[in-house]
Amino acid sequence: MERKTEEKLTSEVLEGFLAHLLSRGRSQISLQEYRRTLNMLCGCLPEDKTVNGESGLRWRQWLEEQGFSPRTVNSRISVWNSLMQYLGHRDWQVDKFSRIEYDVQPELTRSEYLRLLSTAKQLGQERTYLLIKTLGGIGLRLQELPQLTAEAVREGVVRLERQNGMSARLLRLPAVLQRELMAYMRQEGITKGPVFTTAGGKPMDRTNVGHCIRRLSRDARVPAEKVNPRCLWKMYRSTQEGIEANITILIEQAYERLLEQEQLSVGWEYGAN
Repeated sequence: MERKTEEKLTSEVLEGFLAHLLSRGRSQISLQEYRRTLNMLCGCLPEDKTVNGESGLRWRQWLEEQGFSPRTVNSRISVWNSLMQYLGHRDWQVDKFSRIEYDVQPELTRSEYLRLLSTAKQLGQERTYLLIKTLGGIGLRLQELPQLTAEAVREGVVRLERQNGMSARLLRLPAVLQRELMAYMRQEGITKGPVFTTAGGKPMDRTNVGHCIRRLSRDARVPAEKVNPRCLWKMYRSTQEGIEANITILIEQAYERLLEQEQLSVGWEYGAN
């Protein structure tokens, strides 16, 4: 029998995989986490949702580039490996997990981030304030910054183009940031194209952005090595992961309470020995 060179991850295939996991004793909480990971994977695939022997490595690279922690990357890859085993493609599994465990990039704390914003506000540096808030507040990568256009701000949604062969994603602007960006655009007369540009009208690049925000480090009392786009992204991801972890705990607690309530109603009553 000729081996398939690609598989299409249809909803039927994914639901069958989840049913398989349920039959193997996975808890509902675990299945919810699997489903979230599968949804993330599908959002990063081409429109036809096909995968092949290279897809796992590409997804791992994408996860690392997005700034996910090594633990999160490896957790997502474990789901991929389980799915490939279910589909009979052990040779498509990713053997080498994330190699960034030893990354010593300093961690920007939430309080340091707020100090940067406060300092930019006190110094009247509106563009720097908005750059920091955009990169640290909504999960926009530096290379995606030119796609934050006046049109996108007015709509409240940034449609990010495909990168590395992965699918586009939609990034919704929080209302508070949208209002601030709209006010900035009116003040600067920006009606179309990228919101953040140089004096010559070109989109700001890594050098422009890094220089712009790094100048705040001394006045904000934040180490200069922490004041860069990558640290802002990592802080955003850490905040998101903390919230997700809290939500998972709340779900587990709510489910436990449900079981206890059901036990009171229909639980088997054992007499005391």
